[in-house]
Amino acid sequence: MIDTVAPTDSTRAQAAAERPAIAIHNLVVQYGDRRAVDGLSFTVPAGAIFGFLGLNGAGKTTTIKTLLGFRAPAAGSAQVLGYDIVRDSQAIRARVGYVSETNSLYDQLTIPQIIAFCRATSRRWNGAIVDRYIRTFGLPPRARVGQLSKGMKSQLALSLALGGEPDLLILDEPTNGLDPLARHEVLNTLVREIAAEGKTLFFSSHILTEVEAIADWVAIIRDGRLVVCDELDHLKQTQRVLKLTYDQVPAPAEIAALQALPAVARVEQEGRGVRIVARGDVDALAQQLQGRPGGVRHVDAVNLNLEDLFLEYMKDSSEGQQ
Repeated sequence: MIDTVAPTDSTRAQAAAERPAIAIHNLVVQYGDRRAVDGLSFTVPAGAIFGFLGLNGAGKTTTIKTLLGFRAPAAGSAQVLGYDIVRDSQAIRARVGYVSETNSLYDQLTIPQIIAFCRATSRRWNGAIVDRYIRTFGLPPRARVGQLSKGMKSQLALSLALGGEPDLLILDEPTNGLDPLARHEVLNTLVREIAAEGKTLFFSSHILTEVEAIADWVAIIRDGRLVVCDELDHLKQTQRVLKLTYDQVPAPAEIAALQALPAVARVEQEGRGVRIVARGDVDALAQQLQGRPGGVRHVDAVNLNLEDLFLEYMKDSSEGQQ
């Protein structure tokens, strides 16, 4: 369980009144003739813990690199902390802490040497934070970077990113290569150092249970296009599964009638049972179905976790492309 430290109401209110931490408008990024990011638009509120989700190859890493000025957009625009990603990339990188999936650190340097290098090249520096997390993670304080395991390199990279006291922390698969205990430590670090101060955390991850543990907003992309972007609690409230039990196997006409109901996204027949993915006012739909003629014996409403939601949106987006 993640020991979350919630920002105060005043911190949240102040962050909400600020400009968005990230604003993306019809962004297009190409690799040759292929669009890795295809007309992407969404906003990351200031102070949010924002999970950026998608299958492998969906365009997450390309989006992140473009936001940081490592790739040039073919069309569209984006702002990070109010700075344009094309004109102001240096100003963005000075105020953003970034940990890449590959953690490309200088293997020949010792940990004290790479700390000194980062301190010299940072706009501001808090050495006490770096030292504290190197101790927390149990990193060997005098080792060379090349001697560290992949998980240790991830922890070192996170410690260095936090040392710059960033206004926005962008992480690409921050727990990749970490064992469960180390992942727990990293997530608690993120919550303590970023969320509790009302700063913004934008991170991608394939481990959806981790995203669900700390994120308050999520965006899901597929093939470079936005599938959904919303507060996680709102997604859970407005998308649930209704399981209907009939006295007998429902007729095809009944299945078609259910599919035509306004709040119904998808209907799946399972023998005498029917599984309905519903969006919107799910409680009202459940009441409507409970009294429906046609042999409905029972209606159960099932809440979805983030993994369930992700899979449902992947199914929807796949069907929409057919």
